[in-house]
Amino acid sequence: MKRLLAVGLGGALGSLIRYLTVSKGDEISLFLVNIFGVAVAGFIAFRLSTSELTRLALIPGFAAGLTTFSSVAVIHVEDSSLRSIAYFFGSVLVSLLILFAIKPKAKI
Repeated sequence: MKRLLAVGLGGALGSLIRYLTVSKGDEISLFLVNIFGVAVAGFIAFRLSTSELTRLALIPGFAAGLTTFSSVAVIHVEDSSLRSIAYFFGSVLVSLLILFAIKPKAKI
């Protein structure tokens, strides 16, 4: 029950922050919020040593509530222009670049 509560509270906070910071049709804010959420999840996953409840509250809770792949997909389907396609793939590319930058390098 504690795990569900941790995810739920984190998700509620992330969703509220996304709702308050991204207005309808504001693709730049949506992009920045999504990238911030990826960075938060990556930093917690790769750089912090936290309790299980904290990780649950922050990664599948807060970061997942903050980011929204569904909104990016809807933008893409509503407007199948080259710009929306570039936005979609740019979001994925920048997210991956951030995660590679955050992830500790393997020591050989």
